[in-house]
Amino acid sequence: MAKKILKRLKRYKRFYAWICLSSILALIAGFVLGARNGRSLERQAIAGEVVDLEAAIASLDAETNRLHVERVVAGIINCESGGRHNGLWGDGGKSYGVAQFNEQTFYRFAAKSGAQYLDWKNREDQIALLRWAVANGYGPSWSCYGKAANE
Repeated sequence: MAKKILKRLKRYKRFYAWICLSSILALIAGFVLGARNGRSLERQAIAGEVVDLEAAIASLDAETNRLHVERVVAGIINCESGGRHNGLWGDGGKSYGVAQFNEQTFYRFAAKSGAQYLDWKNREDQIALLRWAVANGYGPSWSCYGKAANE
């Protein structure tokens, strides 16, 4: 009888040992899976931050380009006219105004920019079209562009 009881106890010990081992393995698996989920969540958070940083960089690039155009426009205006507009003729009477646009060039650029309504003798229109021209690669049309772009 004692032998039977000892055998049963050994079986129960094995059973309890198996339950304990299974529980430990389940805990380890849960920890590993949790860590993987944690890493996955961490990766998602990092990916979100990367997207945000890329958007911020794109915004900074756009602002840098805008400021570069403004600096070049200001340099061209300073060089061409010193900021004066009315009654300022240049190139032997061919160019006029703050940006010293030739009339033909002004209306050609206005058409290319989609702003055919602009007026050659209007100061604000000249500045707006000069901004467009510099931003779209037509800056070298002004003799002062090289100097303005490299200041």
